[in-house]
Parts: sequence; structure tokens; C-alpha cells
Amino acid sequence: MSSSAISETKGETDGDKNPQKSPLSGDAVYKELSKINGNINQMSKAAVISKLRELKLNTEGSTEILRKRLKNHYRKQKLTNANLLTVSKLFPYYVIVDFEATCEEVNAPNYPHEIIEFPAVLVDTEKQKVLDHFQAYCRPVLNPTLSDFCVELTGITQDQVESASLFPEVLANFEAWLAKHKLGTKHKYAVVTDGPWDMGRFLYGQCKISEISYPQFGKKWVNIRKVFSNFYRCKRFCLKLMLEHIEMIFEGRPHCGLDDARNIARILLRMVKDGASIQYNERIHLTSRDAKNIQNAANRICHNCDSVEKVL
Repeated sequence: MSSSAISETKGETDGDKNPQKSPLSGDAVYKELSKINGNINQMSKAAVISKLRELKLNTEGSTEILRKRLKNHYRKQKLTNANLLTVSKLFPYYVIVDFEATCEEVNAPNYPHEIIEFPAVLVDTEKQKVLDHFQAYCRPVLNPTLSDFCVELTGITQDQVESASLFPEVLANFEAWLAKHKLGTKHKYAVVTDGPWDMGRFLYGQCKISEISYPQFGKKWVNIRKVFSNFYRCKRFCLKLMLEHIEMIFEGRPHCGLDDARNIARILLRMVKDGASIQYNERIHLTSRDAKNIQNAANRICHNCDSVEKVL
């Protein structure tokens, strides 16, 4: 089907040229969108790209992603014209966190991972860009000497961790960075991770090792893998494959926490442009009993928390 099939649909692009036309009712709008979506589903990749280019939209990604992008464009257009567009399902700011931790080539079942890199990237969804980043290394105490495998994997050297601050000080510096940007006070934000492990395993375990309270910002978060999979209707991919799915390549060094966070930010910004709803979908339940067992936290992650908190 050619890209002209979209403009031939009643009230579609041609309808924008007729300002005297009365707004459609809600039922009529959704019926029209259903028809538009059906037409888009029959379009070839080349036809979708042609239409996206005509609309000055991004043309990178698989056929399904391109179709999704085109559908979301018309959905936003139609619902806006009919005064039916709902409140934004985005936070104004997202903070992407991707810890690096001590590790062995083969970790023992109860191996105590200690955070050795604490990176964060701040994304502004209105401006659709990265505003700032935070990065600090942490000195491990239970396993102060990094394994050769850990050094090779993360690129973090023994000298870097030996000259670094202990985790509680780094955490305080991070929270001061959040405060500097008025996040959690003046501005709403959500933490974003690639999977459940950063909060549920690494941050939780590190707080127990350091004998400090678990921070408020880590009690619920956005698992970008789930959002990506649900939005683009694909399998849950690792970071590299998520990038490939939207025709991007990894920039920087894999397993450098800051580079990983920056690439997650690129994925998030693409999803924002494509019209994704990005809300909390995981949280951790903490009890006094958890203090007795670091590994327990992984079993207390709520993996289906899409309705935990809606952005107002």
C-alpha cells in the first residue's frame, strides 16, 4: 500500500487543510484512528518511511517501530484536534542510573556485590535532551581488591577505587546533585534503570553493607526494558539489542556505567519522541526481615507496578 493511503483516509492529512470542519466526536475519532492504523499496517516499510519523511519525522528503526511512530503521530494529531488528548504520561525529568559493582568471573551464590561506579544522567523530556550527569567511583570494603575480570569488564582500575570515597559519601553527593536540580522538590522525576538489578540487588545490598538506610529515590523506578518491550511489541532485549532495534549503535565503552546510562538516555529520548508512556513499573518492598538477608531483596521486587503512580 502506498503512503498516499493515509492522506486518502477521511479527515486525515487532507482534513488539516479544512479549518471549517467540525471536530469529530470521541467515538468517531477513535473509529477513524482504527481505520488509519489498519491502513498503516498494510503499508510497506518504504511507504512508511516516505510518509514519515514527508511529515519530517524520524525514519530509523524496524518496520514495526516505523509503523508505531506513524500511528502515534496521527493519534496525537487527531486527539489534539478533538480536544481528547489525555494528560502527558511522562515525567518532566528522568534520572538514568546504571551501577557498576565488584564481581568475579564466577560469582559465589551469596557474593556481596559492592558498587564501585555511581553514574546518573538527567533527561529533560520537554526539551528532549540530556541536561547533566553525575559520576563518582566508590571504594569497596569487603573486597577492596578488584578481580582481573572486574577490571577488564568495567574498565575501572584499582587506583580509581582506592582513591575514591566510601559509598555513603558518594550517595550523599548524589542526593546533593538531585537537590541542586530541585528534583523531588520543585520538579517531579523518576529513576530509570536497565532491568531490576540496579535497585533491587546492587543498591539494596550496598546499603546493607554500608549500614545505612535505603534511599527514598530507589524505592520505585522505571525498568526501561519492560517499557521498550511493551511499547514496541518485541522481546525484552539487552541494552545493545534495544539500540539495534531502533537502528542505533552503542556509543562509548560497554559496562562503563556512565556510558551505559547515556545510551539508555538515548533510547528513552527516542521513545519519548515516538509517544511512549514512561511510568513507574517496578518497586521494592522493604521489611525489617530484609536486613537479615541481602539476597532477599530480589524476591521483594514488584515487577508489575504500572499503576503504582500516575504522573499528574
